[in-house]
Amino acid sequence: MKIRQKITLWICGTAFFAAVAFSAFIFLELLEEPIRLIDKELQYMADALFEQGKDDLRSPWKINRDNLPYSPDRYWIKVFDHDGNILYRSAMTQFTDISPAKNKKHYTVEETIPRELVTLGQDAHDKVVYRVRIIKRQLGGLPVTMRIAKPVEELKKELLEVLRDAAFALAGCTLLIVIISYTLAGKILQPVVTINQLVRDIRDKSLDRRIPIGQNRDELAILAESLNKMFDRLQYSFTRQKEFVGNASHELKSPITLLMLTQEELLMNPALPANARKDMERQLNTMRRMSKLIRNMLDLSRLEQQETLNIETIDLRILTKRVLEDYRDMLTAAGITVEVDMAKEIFLQGDREKLLRLLINLIDNAVRYNDARDGRLSITGKRENDSVIIEVANTGRIIPADDLKRVFDQFYRVEKSRSQDHGGSGLGLTIAGKIVELHGGNIRITSNPEGWTRVIVTLPVHHS
Repeated sequence: MKIRQKITLWICGTAFFAAVAFSAFIFLELLEEPIRLIDKELQYMADALFEQGKDDLRSPWKINRDNLPYSPDRYWIKVFDHDGNILYRSAMTQFTDISPAKNKKHYTVEETIPRELVTLGQDAHDKVVYRVRIIKRQLGGLPVTMRIAKPVEELKKELLEVLRDAAFALAGCTLLIVIISYTLAGKILQPVVTINQLVRDIRDKSLDRRIPIGQNRDELAILAESLNKMFDRLQYSFTRQKEFVGNASHELKSPITLLMLTQEELLMNPALPANARKDMERQLNTMRRMSKLIRNMLDLSRLEQQETLNIETIDLRILTKRVLEDYRDMLTAAGITVEVDMAKEIFLQGDREKLLRLLINLIDNAVRYNDARDGRLSITGKRENDSVIIEVANTGRIIPADDLKRVFDQFYRVEKSRSQDHGGSGLGLTIAGKIVELHGGNIRITSNPEGWTRVIVTLPVHHS
């Protein structure tokens, strides 16, 4: 789960809990306040009835309805003397009987009263909710008990409507909170997203870029400072490493060349014994491989340190023909059949020398790792939209899928034994990848069970 979603959930959870707690408190207050008012109303009505009946305790009370604060027909009322005789009862008592509750002076009950008898706001099941009070008094020295109740079914319905409206309002507030919290979390994390994007964009070729630090000295600014310091150290290390490789390659190039010249001069001596000649030829071949490796390392170092290109318009067809002409003897000696399928006009903007080196490396690889007998080499070039696609394919050994992912790594070779049979150094495809990257293109390699290995290069026609 992403941090933005976590922040949203935490904010929503907290806000939802607070909203539910607040709504519950308000609802309980709304529920209790009307009950308190009804209890006061029942008490007030009971006091008025006691006042009229205090002088007539031996017979049913004769009530003057005009002196009562409310009509007694609105209430369920029964008044008993100490012997259980009924002193007064309201008209509503004929529809139901409300039993007293043990040890309770006020309570709520639900009674069934058919609506055909009287209309009291019954629900669908003819249920009516009553609020009941039991009030005891001493009238004329004798105990008198009044059980008085009021139907509150309408109040119950109103409270349910309030509860329903509150639930809808809570759902709406929750949705609003989700939207606001998600937006707020996005704004809070926007600097982190910016930093993450910049970190992903900063590569070995752009280590000079730095994360801008805002004016607020918050945790994100401290993080940006730490990352910038880390990039400083990385840039210094990369620069020193590239300089070392370049300098070492350059320093090794001259001594190896002198040694090769010395070996070649010695081999020209006709008096050289056969055994010594054989050993010196073997040493010369080794030095030539070393010389080629050093040249490749020097070229790779230059490509990594120089991002500038000498841009000009290039005819890829002519460039490919030139490379194949240089490899004619090698192709003939190896018995490799060459098939070229290039578009008549296939121009692009790029660095001529680097693109020439790209083709040399790809074709050299295709020749070296081709079948020993009846090998085939296919070169195709075409234009699609604003890109040029070059494919160099050769027959030969299938490259395993795991190796395909790493063939562009430095010094990586498919032959785990690192045999020198093919004369490779493991830098040819690495250099090719760097050249393609400098031109803003991409390169990939495939190897199918039919025995064809294909290197596909896609280059933009116009260099940006």
